[in-house]
This record gives sequence, C-alpha cells and structure tokens, in this order.
Amino acid sequence: MVTSKKGRELHSKAEVAKESGQFQQALEYCDQATIAYSEDGDLLGLAEIQSSRFATFKHLYQATKKPEFLVLAKHAVLSSVEVAKMSGVSESLAIPYHNLGKYYSEAGEYKEAAKAFKMAVEYIKSSPPERHNRPAVIADFVGHQFAAEYLTGDKSAIGQAEEALRDLEESVELSRYNKDVWLSGAHLRLAKMLKSDNPEKAKLHLMEAKKIIDSNSDLVLRKQQLLEIESEFDLV
Repeated sequence: MVTSKKGRELHSKAEVAKESGQFQQALEYCDQATIAYSEDGDLLGLAEIQSSRFATFKHLYQATKKPEFLVLAKHAVLSSVEVAKMSGVSESLAIPYHNLGKYYSEAGEYKEAAKAFKMAVEYIKSSPPERHNRPAVIADFVGHQFAAEYLTGDKSAIGQAEEALRDLEESVELSRYNKDVWLSGAHLRLAKMLKSDNPEKAKLHLMEAKKIIDSNSDLVLRKQQLLEIESEFDLV
C-alpha cells in the first residue's frame, strides 16, 4: 500500500487548523493534501482527506447554521466513501463510513446514520487501518453506532452506548487530546440522547463533558459544542 509522506504532512496540518477553528486554512491544506495523495497514488490517504474536508464543512455548518455548508459536507463525505471503494483496499473504508454516519446524524437521518456507523464498526474490527487499529478507536465507533440506534427509537441501545463509553474510559490512548476529544464527545452525545428521556442523567453526562473540556484548552471545537448544548438545558 502506497503512503504519501507529503500528503500525510499536509493532512496533519489540515487537522491542526480544523481543530483550532481555522477553517479556511484547513480547507487550503485539504486541497494541497488531495493533490499530493493523488500524485503519489495514495488512495487511502485521498479518501481520508475528503473525510477531513467533510469535518471542516460540518464544523462550519455548526458554527454558522448556513445549510450550504451541510450540502458541501455531504458531498465531501460521499466522495470519501467512493474513493475508498475505488482503492480496492478494505482498510480504507472504516473512516469514510464513520464520517458518513456523522453526516447523517447531523442531518437528523438517524436510520441512515446507524447503518453507516454499523458498516464502520464492521470495517474497523475486520480491516482496521494501521493508524487507527486500537481499542479506543473501536470504542468510539461503537458509541456512535448505538447512539444513532437509540435515536431511531431503539431505547435498548442505551446499554451498548454506555458500555462503549466505559470501554473508552478504560482504554489506553497515548494522545491525551484524542482521548479527551472522544470521551467528551461521548458524554455530549449521551447528554443529548437522554435530555428528554432521563434529564437528570443527561445533566450528569453534560457535567462530565464539561470537566474534560475545561481541563484541556486544546478542545476549541468541543468547547463551542458544549456551550451550544448547555443552552438547551435548564442548568439552574
């Protein structure tokens, strides 16, 4: 499998820019990485950088509420899945399907989200990309799947979603940033899921997310998400 060193370097810069809220710069790096991956024949990287582009457009949509950004996010993630399929490499499919699930969740299409997340879990377990082959990633993927299933009306999925959270908490992850992003995200998902069904438990998850986010100044986007979700709760 070909790996583009230049593509990966630019990809890393795109991720750093995205996570710090510098969305224009992130998109510029995504474009540069796209060309580098293509020139070097790294189709796995090419699929994953479209996922990064998707995430940038998704965050722009969340920040501005402009529907055109959600349209752009949709087509970026669909291109990610298509390029992954073109590669013929099964290891390239987990990340694109996971992000496809995130798109459908953002769009409120939870049945489609659950299907995409389930595919992502199957691929991350059976054909994991080397860079993502660890228990914390699997736990994060599983948590997304069962959150979506819960939101389709399958209330029994709460058990699996909470189990995935425990697995994530117990996992060893060398990157504190990654662990904090995934854990805070899991608590925020559970808070939103349970807001109507179990508001007291939802508030506990919201407080856990806040603890993690407040302890890590690098979680710029999570902080914005926390503030938005807090506004939906009566925290008096």
